[in-house]
Amino acid sequence: MKVLFCGLKYEYGNPKRGLSFEYKNLFDSLKNMTGVQAEMFGMDQILADVGRDEMNKRLVKQVEETKPDLLFCFLFSEEIKKETIDYITKKTKTQTFNWFGDDHWRFPVYSRYWAPLFTTVSTTDARAFLAYRAEGILNVVKTQWATNPFMYKPQDPAKKTGAYNITFYGQKYGNRGKYVDFLKKSGLPAEGYGWGWPNGGGTTVQEMLDIYSYSAINLNFSETPYYGFKKKLNLFAKLFVKKELGKYSFNIWKFFENCKAAIGTQHRTIKSRTFDVPACGGFLITGASDDDLGEYYDLGKEMVVFKNKQDLAAKCKYYLEHEDERRAIAKAGYERTLREHTYPHRFREIFKHMGLL
Repeated sequence: MKVLFCGLKYEYGNPKRGLSFEYKNLFDSLKNMTGVQAEMFGMDQILADVGRDEMNKRLVKQVEETKPDLLFCFLFSEEIKKETIDYITKKTKTQTFNWFGDDHWRFPVYSRYWAPLFTTVSTTDARAFLAYRAEGILNVVKTQWATNPFMYKPQDPAKKTGAYNITFYGQKYGNRGKYVDFLKKSGLPAEGYGWGWPNGGGTTVQEMLDIYSYSAINLNFSETPYYGFKKKLNLFAKLFVKKELGKYSFNIWKFFENCKAAIGTQHRTIKSRTFDVPACGGFLITGASDDDLGEYYDLGKEMVVFKNKQDLAAKCKYYLEHEDERRAIAKAGYERTLREHTYPHRFREIFKHMGLL
């Protein structure tokens, strides 16, 4: 099966931030799947080189010339025109698909306007799936984040270069810093790594894999980045003053949709880290989710959930002192992840639904 993957090659289109989430996870999984020939259409690179109009022309031309079975999109904003997707869907033999992320807040202001243009779309949000159906948008399938098993795997203990105790890898925003600080004040050896943390680190793929594999305890936070009055004010500004392709415009006429999006940002979601840490053989303590995490893991036996910062500190202390239990949970989480929660698993389900397999 031939797949043309359309998405950002670099994180937020910025080469300084390294390869994007979709490149490292979705595209890399596709190109390593048996029976799949995947090619990348890096829209951020092409957009920067030739502009939006020419980029859209090139996408149509590439589809018409190479005739992929599937155009797999991970849209970011308005880089690809609606009429481009509509044309490929209706006028070529290539099926079109988009993986929508962040539908817990993007559905009312973005996803529902784009979904009808594709052959099929997916959402990771259970509430959004019902919202699509309620609006008569029936070409949607419910899926979930997963892990790329070709990248996320246990690292060789013999190559361990540092000591990791309690760690969080990811951007510092929302309450994440407060959780880590609380653990430190409780006398626990906790550190944050990645963008925004004082000691940085964890910004390369290998550093990330080392942290997930070698940490005694990995943390995952499911709370919104829009915590506190200033962050919420900033969110409303972003929603009502819209920025697309470097241009600003007022979006006040979509007042109710924007309010729904703002409320949606408070939803505690399942993160891809939930699957990536166990895939590396790591032990995970995660924040509670408003989605049904128990649908994917046996909580308490394959990973551990904390309720608040006091509960987190207590569980970190307990599992640091009970290594055998910690290792047994990590092993069970690893086996469940490889058995059920990889992107090849998710993609095969979607492709079968579309009649491509």
